[in-house]
Amino acid sequence: MQKKLSLFSAVSTGVGMIIATSCFISLASGASAVGVPFIFAIILTCLINMTAAGSIAELNAIMPNLTGGLAQYLLAGVGPLVTIVTMVGGYIISNIFAAPAEGAMFANVMCEFIPLHIPPEVYSVLLTIILVIINIRGVNMSTALQEIVATFCMVSLFVLGIIGAVKGGTGAVVHQPHVLSAKWSDVLPLTATAFWLFIGSEFIVPLGKDMGKPKKNVPLSMFLSLAIMCVIQVLMVIGFANYTPWNTLAASNSPHTLYASNMLGTVGHYWMIPVAIFAAVSTQNAIIGCVSEVCCGMAKIGLLPAIFQKKNKHGAPYVVILMMGGFTILIEATGISSNNAVQFLILTSSLFWMLTYVVDHIDVMIMRHKMKNVPRSFRNPLYPLFQIFGIVGTIYMMIHISTDPQEKFRIYMLFLASTVLLIIYAFFWTRSRLKIPLLKGVGVRKVMAMENPMYYYVRKREKKEMQKK
Repeated sequence: MQKKLSLFSAVSTGVGMIIATSCFISLASGASAVGVPFIFAIILTCLINMTAAGSIAELNAIMPNLTGGLAQYLLAGVGPLVTIVTMVGGYIISNIFAAPAEGAMFANVMCEFIPLHIPPEVYSVLLTIILVIINIRGVNMSTALQEIVATFCMVSLFVLGIIGAVKGGTGAVVHQPHVLSAKWSDVLPLTATAFWLFIGSEFIVPLGKDMGKPKKNVPLSMFLSLAIMCVIQVLMVIGFANYTPWNTLAASNSPHTLYASNMLGTVGHYWMIPVAIFAAVSTQNAIIGCVSEVCCGMAKIGLLPAIFQKKNKHGAPYVVILMMGGFTILIEATGISSNNAVQFLILTSSLFWMLTYVVDHIDVMIMRHKMKNVPRSFRNPLYPLFQIFGIVGTIYMMIHISTDPQEKFRIYMLFLASTVLLIIYAFFWTRSRLKIPLLKGVGVRKVMAMENPMYYYVRKREKKEMQKK
């Protein structure tokens, strides 16, 4: 009998997905723009993303233990076209670029730590191969790694944040204004920058079927993951103000190591190296493992090719794991993952992620209307206040995705082009494979029936009988 995952394991997955080396860049960018007031943008963004976590938790409470989680919830409420566009764009495309970006940052740290003139691509590819093997071995081994890595990162960043906030470091304290701008017109748009600091807690949902007390632990672990990271990032911003000049922080490609080195000297530098490494490992591990579960669930209900749901003897969807690993290795090996273009693509992909959160809120409102009397183990309080707050806040961030007008235009154009391609795929795939209305939710009962392999067998047999008649 497979051992059930604990609340700690679930929180480790959530924190492991949220902690990423790219997050340090976003944190430094926002802090160096307005100073300590960036904390308000951090807290507001955390609250907005907590509303998304609440909506996802309620959808999970209606249809627990489904393989893909979010894909099933959206199919039931908003139909196949919107589901495919938001899920493929928000989780598959975005993470195909996020994973090699983390691998590249891992490689840069390794090249700094081990000066053997080894090409950085070797380190990033080797990391991906190791994580693919671990995930193919099954979910428990994957989450065991998450527990070790995420715990080390959480504790280290919390301690480093506390030391910096109370000016307890051995380095010289920087005397600079803590507030560069307190104007709401400057602070609020930075919620879009802070958004990347709080994405990924929903990757806990696919683990619900392997979790002990999922009715309680799924929503609780999502909220705890976001809250823990909010506290850590607030402390880090205060620490930045005390030990890193704002202009130096803005120009640094490794603001986390700059901060640790300024605060604790050589000790801080070598302390932050494993933190950065583990953060990259944690994020890429969570991407490979959890996105594969999402794809497996989408394949089960016909939104992706059936081959994506094939599993090995360990219960791991190895086809998707190998696919994600293959794309990641390909990008890492070509060196594309170290270019500035990847950061641009991540910003574009974040629009899909934001769009997914908006659709999640809408889906909850649809389900409340259609199935208001269905018992739920978790219900959002003050409905629909949090859903409206989440939708408005997320759309605001989408509008302010970049402070550079030219960059914003390019992001929107790429986002629009990608969306058009996904709509075309969703249209023809739905017409040829599912043969159901494009924009109409199929209902909870049908989605749960589609989880059963016999569903498509029966449909195929009925079709043959109709053709004979």
